Amino acid sequence: MSSVTKTYNQGVSIVTLNRILIILGILGLFVAGVLTVQHIGHLDIPCTTDGGCVAVAMHPSSYIQGIPVAFFGLAGYIILTTLAIVRGFTGQYYNKILTLTGYLGASIGMIVSLYLQYISFTVIEAKCVWCMTSAAIMVLTFIFYSMLFGRLGNPDAEQPPVTNSKVLFTSFAGILVAATAVGGIYIRSNRVDDKAELVDAQMISKLIPEPRSERNQLGPDDAPVTVVEFADLCCPQCRSGFPKMHELVAKYPGKIRVVYRHFPIYQLPGHEMALQAVITAELAAQKGKFWEFADAFTATEEAPKTMEGVEAIAAQFGITGEDIDNAMKDDNSVPNKHLTRDFTDVQESFFINSTPTFMIYIKDKPVKKLTFAQAMKELDREEVQKILKP
Repeated sequence: MSSVTKTYNQGVSIVTLNRILIILGILGLFVAGVLTVQHIGHLDIPCTTDGGCVAVAMHPSSYIQGIPVAFFGLAGYIILTTLAIVRGFTGQYYNKILTLTGYLGASIGMIVSLYLQYISFTVIEAKCVWCMTSAAIMVLTFIFYSMLFGRLGNPDAEQPPVTNSKVLFTSFAGILVAATAVGGIYIRSNRVDDKAELVDAQMISKLIPEPRSERNQLGPDDAPVTVVEFADLCCPQCRSGFPKMHELVAKYPGKIRVVYRHFPIYQLPGHEMALQAVITAELAAQKGKFWEFADAFTATEEAPKTMEGVEAIAAQFGITGEDIDNAMKDDNSVPNKHLTRDFTDVQESFFINSTPTFMIYIKDKPVKKLTFAQAMKELDREEVQKILKP
């Protein structure tokens, strides 16, 4: 048996440590690959039922200078996996440069991963199982790299390296399996038509409230494409994706309009002020300030959970706590009527059960009930792009 396979201080052999790091690297490539294709293809990847993966992906913390963090994660795992494969193939288990580079990379990766999990749990208030898995892999990678780094003073380090071609073959096989799995998830998640639910054509007349004064809209009335969003101003996913609505209208001037409709899920924790948020938003709408209020309300790290928090934002638009209270108590107030109308349509016409839910209306085209990722994918379709682009 080669000396490099001997254990050091009764611990795991350095060869075994390196093999573990290769396995962790390949697992990391798979997870980071899934998160990367999610961003590239605007996909609904398999996740928890509360849509936490989409909420995290849409949050500003998931980007660095406009580049998705997942891209950096994928690059990091490529580097860490390559370093481990090179050490195993060449037998340079005690190479200081290779090991130190991996140790520093794993350290940075772990710190960034744990920070992003902190943001996910405390600010976004959403759980992305893929991100959590990546963080766990990075923590384990750091632990095993620390063990490997501690072996650099081992007397066996003076032994000549022994090449091992099996490492190269098995590693590439593992990477191929991971890449195939990522491709499978991409294909499965990319099938919008298979998962989108069609809306009854008879209900279309209820989709866009008339006249214009009865709806909150961005973009012109004659825009050929209409995106209707049913959302909750307290919903983490809705809040993260809210800026996207402005981006769509700016990206396709004159060609797209966005209609915002209320679906306050006030029964859920963290949504305690959902009803108050709707009433306040509609009071702001009466002043022509719906979108400004919604921008301010969704720009905070988390949704207000007390009336004082709502009033603090409302005050910026000349709305008092008394105004909100009076509108809520008066069944005939415009804000209350709009809340009742939207909530009734959600339950009786469109049967929506989660936020955000989107519907894209193009004349003479079927209307589908879509998630955020599906809606973005739908807008990227060639036939829709022909309408949106000059």
